Amino acid sequence: MFDFIRDIAPNLFFILFLVFLYQYWSEKREWSKPIKQIAVFLFGALSIVLCMKFTIPTDNGLVFDLRYIPFIIGGLYGGPLVTIGLYLIMFILRLSIGGMVGIIITTTIATLIAVLILSIYEKFTTWSSIEKISFATTLGTYSALTVAVMTVLISPGAGMDQKNWIAYIVAYLVGTWISTRVVEDIRQHELLQRKLIRNEKLEAVSHLASSISHEVRNPLTTSRGFMQLLSEQDVPVHCKEYIKISIEEIDRAAGIIQDYLTFAKPSPEKVEILQTKDELKRAMDVMQPLANMNNVELQSVLMEGSIKAERSRLQQCLVNLMKNAIEAMPNGGLLSVYSNVIDDKTVVIRIRDTGIGMDANQLSRLGEPYFSTKEIKGTGLGMMVVYRIIESMNGFIEVESEVGKGTCFTITLPMKKRAKEKISLQREVV
Repeated sequence: MFDFIRDIAPNLFFILFLVFLYQYWSEKREWSKPIKQIAVFLFGALSIVLCMKFTIPTDNGLVFDLRYIPFIIGGLYGGPLVTIGLYLIMFILRLSIGGMVGIIITTTIATLIAVLILSIYEKFTTWSSIEKISFATTLGTYSALTVAVMTVLISPGAGMDQKNWIAYIVAYLVGTWISTRVVEDIRQHELLQRKLIRNEKLEAVSHLASSISHEVRNPLTTSRGFMQLLSEQDVPVHCKEYIKISIEEIDRAAGIIQDYLTFAKPSPEKVEILQTKDELKRAMDVMQPLANMNNVELQSVLMEGSIKAERSRLQQCLVNLMKNAIEAMPNGGLLSVYSNVIDDKTVVIRIRDTGIGMDANQLSRLGEPYFSTKEIKGTGLGMMVVYRIIESMNGFIEVESEVGKGTCFTITLPMKKRAKEKISLQREVV
């Protein structure tokens, strides 16, 4: 058994070393999603190659290793394309080694794992860290158990003794657990660090907004009132045009001040149970004229889902995101809106456009104070408000974008079930 542990140790070392190396290497870099997928694939493929190079030999010619651990980790965190790529790498390497029994076992188990990952990937991305670690560990243990069962069934005398099988299964359990735990811990640390930096910036803007917004809005309201009165007087036509422009600019300034106030105080005041399908339809109806003006087609696939929110704030978020998406398609395009419910726990809303997209640097700064992709036309307040409101609803936003192809905003919110109405029936006593 000790010889077996000595032989299996290099596999665990390669897997953990490459997991640490990838996380450390990628932590300081702002990569787009395709680049991240390529990096995950390369590290996963290298880990599989090293595991299958330094195998655990047996007296009857069969070889064992921990190749399924990097396959599982890479597939779950890399996505469908990475899963298929790693599957092909593993299959080709196993063919080159030879041995019909080994090829059958590898192909069967790898296919089952790949199908399971492909079917669960969308849900996996919404799970908590504990759920992800538990699922990956269970899948790794299942892989080792399946190897043991298939080896005994197909070739009863070609396996290992009982102690070595136990060590093999435990190695898969521990290896998968440690690998997934490392990935989740480093990712959570990175997210926390970014959130702290962002919150420090937002806190300064929030204090400034709350302290000056009311004082600025009051004189604006007075000025608008006098401008409105002046427009009703007998003044030259060209002066009325100037007054109209002045009123529009005052309204625009008042809108910016309102964004500041919303940003400074994101907590909802009138919370109610809302249906995401109805709210999305309402926001799309509001944006339909702007979409028509910009030759943008609206497309939606909506599912019923209940969330707890303030209607006006939620509408502000949805309208801001849709407006940004339409403005990102100056030559027309397609704006797709999707919503679905996952495990009766979370509501996921996706707003996708086929516009100009954003690079990695722009993505990393999205939602920061005064940062806007619209250059001089934007203040950055809209996205700041969106982030603050979604966070106040205990949700989060994920953004995927590629220059020249478009952007996808994914909003994940906790689902709220309608409370059943309690009907009290009183019997009349005669």
